[in-house]
Amino acid sequence: MTDGITRRDFINGVAVGVAGVLASGPVEALPEVAADALYPPRRYGLRGSHPGSFEVAHALRDGQRFDASKLAVEEEYELVVVGGGISGLAAAYYYRRHRPAARVLVLETNDDFGGHAKRNEFTVDGRLLIGYGGTQSIDSPKRRYQGVPARLLRDLGVDVERFARAYDRTEYARRDMCRATFFKREAFGVDRLVREPYARWDSYADLQALVEPLREVLAQYPVDAAARATLLEMHTSPRDVLAGLSAAERRQVAEHTSYRDFIRRYWQANDDVVRVLENRTHGLWAVGIDAVSVSNALELPGCQSLRHGTPEEFQEPYIYHFPDGNASIARLLVRRLVPGAAPGTTMEDIVTARIDYDALDSRTQHCRIRLGATAVEVRNAGGAVEAAYVRGGTLHRVRAQHAVLACYHCVMPYLAPELGAEQRAALAQNVRAPLVYATVAVRNWRAWEKLGVAHVLNPGGMYDASLDFPVSLGDYHFAADPGQPICIHLQYVPTAPNQGLGMREQFRAGRARLLQMSFADFEGPMRDELGRMLGPGGFEFDRDVAAITVNRWPHGYAYTPDPLWDDAAKQPALQALARRRLGRIAIANSDSGWDAYTDVAIREAHRAVGELLG
Repeated sequence: MTDGITRRDFINGVAVGVAGVLASGPVEALPEVAADALYPPRRYGLRGSHPGSFEVAHALRDGQRFDASKLAVEEEYELVVVGGGISGLAAAYYYRRHRPAARVLVLETNDDFGGHAKRNEFTVDGRLLIGYGGTQSIDSPKRRYQGVPARLLRDLGVDVERFARAYDRTEYARRDMCRATFFKREAFGVDRLVREPYARWDSYADLQALVEPLREVLAQYPVDAAARATLLEMHTSPRDVLAGLSAAERRQVAEHTSYRDFIRRYWQANDDVVRVLENRTHGLWAVGIDAVSVSNALELPGCQSLRHGTPEEFQEPYIYHFPDGNASIARLLVRRLVPGAAPGTTMEDIVTARIDYDALDSRTQHCRIRLGATAVEVRNAGGAVEAAYVRGGTLHRVRAQHAVLACYHCVMPYLAPELGAEQRAALAQNVRAPLVYATVAVRNWRAWEKLGVAHVLNPGGMYDASLDFPVSLGDYHFAADPGQPICIHLQYVPTAPNQGLGMREQFRAGRARLLQMSFADFEGPMRDELGRMLGPGGFEFDRDVAAITVNRWPHGYAYTPDPLWDDAAKQPALQALARRRLGRIAIANSDSGWDAYTDVAIREAHRAVGELLG
């Protein structure tokens, strides 16, 4: 590591740790931090669940008691919302839509709003770069965003058809840039980048049309001949490996066999095949193919005979993307909730609008968003709700008519002392998946163009890497010239594969690993792998990298049940129990819908407010 990247990113990005949860006062900013680095989206280094954002919650988990009973009630509201992600902000929005004069307080433990809808900003060589540090896109709006979520997007001024013009779907293809796989010598015996210039392997296109192009590509794979032959057949053969089984037997295989075991048993896949494919489920499931059922991996090779038509989600293009992902949805909500916090009126001008963070918690606002505030208790109290929170090392107490818990399910048993044992147990089943999105600001992308790649899979390594989405919206323009600065996005999923561990166990192990990792632990492999992937194209890390933001999410995706580990028949009752209202306290967040999508977070906010207000 060079002193330039490491020290700069540490100073500008990493908050001072909380030595004592109830310290004598707020943590002071490091004196070297530039003024603009105090603007949350422009803080880089270790972000996401950053140091200083989770220590109070962990102390609560570990048994520290926060007794606010003797404190005076400092403020009174109609609604207190715990969690300033999209679900919490949407809950505040829906509540105020029904009660326009209501005073609302949103408590958010991080130093920015939006939750996993995280915005990353940089200025490189005079050019503004905007990236996403979490929730990527509005996924499948025509299918998923019916009803409540669609109405909210319309209310906020989001026209999803606008993305058809904003997203340049030919940008990389017309430069002959495609997907590639990087084979790392530690896993495959050699460093080799193999371009894959044809339709996606996991598409539902004409399989026979892939045979010859795929054969040419597989010839470059550093795997044995048997693995190449198996991979070719798995991707292109119409053979039904479950022929002769009844519909019930086929369903049993699909739901109760991991994808890894399926390809070993029915396709005779050897270790090389498994090694090539084992991280293909990381993006959607944040776990490897050993812990995902075949029924949830039908887009992967070898599952052709189990597919029934083309799933609707693959018919909708993945183009509904703001430059900062769904952080723009959070920003649009804040603009509605806190007048004057963001200039402009449209989905285009929100992209480059600068948020006035001082306005978020102003006494003049009916809705106040309080950052750096970790709730430690929420309870019903005599026809009202009382909430205690820690901010800057100080314990506070407020009262409201209602509360919405829009935080993680796993923290609610520690927050709400009135929860019964059964509901606590149900909430504890939602173990979130850990993952890391790193945004790297680089001075140009010439190496990518020279190598002819736009997205690199890395089955034997730590990071998959992608060039930024080619989106231009409002005053923000994609770097169409390879000589211009751009964001590249890296994904890392900490798993514990092939040890017989289920999803929840792997998620817990991965979370423990992430919380022990320093910025240097992320930067070192990043430096190594990007250099080896892109070095043949002329990439030099020290010369080309301008800044790094590591968005670390120990609690990432909301848990989504998989029949390999969960009894489908019991899920509806379990989920209803987990989100059951507790007096004047309702429960929202995507956890309540047991699915890690923005439309789910919106629906659950709408439901929670409806429970409170009828």
